[in-house]
Amino acid sequence: MPNIPQPLINDIRCTFKCFVFRIFTRMGTLMIVRHGETEWNAEGRIQGHTDIGLSEKGAEQARSLGTRLAGMNIDVAYSSDLKRTSETARLALGGRDIVLNETAMLREYHKGEFEGLTLAEIKSQFPDEYPKYLEKDLDYAPNGGESTRDVTARMATIMNEIKSKHLDETVLVVSHGGVLRAAMVSLLGMPLEGNWSFLFGNCSLTMFDTHPDNAVLRVFNDTSHLQGAVRHGMLE
Repeated sequence: MPNIPQPLINDIRCTFKCFVFRIFTRMGTLMIVRHGETEWNAEGRIQGHTDIGLSEKGAEQARSLGTRLAGMNIDVAYSSDLKRTSETARLALGGRDIVLNETAMLREYHKGEFEGLTLAEIKSQFPDEYPKYLEKDLDYAPNGGESTRDVTARMATIMNEIKSKHLDETVLVVSHGGVLRAAMVSLLGMPLEGNWSFLFGNCSLTMFDTHPDNAVLRVFNDTSHLQGAVRHGMLE
C-alpha cells in the first residue's frame, strides 16, 4: 500500500465530508445588497416608498458591484419594485440572462409624512414626533407609515418564501437599508430589538449559507468592491 502523507489524507477526508454534506443537506447561497446611492441619500432625505432612481454615483456603485459578482453563479434575483433597487439589480447583473423578480414586499419602510424630509426638517416641522422617531420603539410609526414590528413581519414572510423556493440555489436580493436590518433579524433568528444592530452601506454585499431551518452569515456589509469616490456612508 502506498505511503500517503497524513495531510493529504486529511484533505481527502475533508473533501469527501463536504461532498457528502452537500448531497444530503440542501444548502443555498443568499446574497443581499443595499441599493446604490440616490440624490436623496446624498441630501440626507428620507425616501421610504418614494420612487427615487439612482444617482450617477449610485449607478457607478452598481456597476462596480457587477464586476464583483461577474465570476459568481447566480440562479435568480429579487428586488423591490422601486427604481433604486431594480436599477441596482440590473446594473449588477450586467445583462446576464437571470430572471429579476420585482416585489413590493422588499420595499423600504413606509415613512409616511416624513418622506422627502431631512432629520432637521422633521425636527422643525414635527417637534412632538421627532423624539419618538429617534427612539427604538418597535411599535412607533410615522403618520401613514409602518412600524418596525410590521416591517420585520413583512420581511420574515418574503425571506422565508425566497429561502423555501430556492433551497439549493444562489439568490441575489437587492433591497433597502432599513428593511435589510429586519431581514437580518429574521434570517438569524434574533429578537426584534436586533433591528438596531445593523447598518448597510450603499451597494454593500452581505452573504449567507442558507439551510431549510436556518442561515449562516458569511460576509457582512462588504464594500471592498467600491473604490474612492464611489464609497458612501450609511444614510437610508
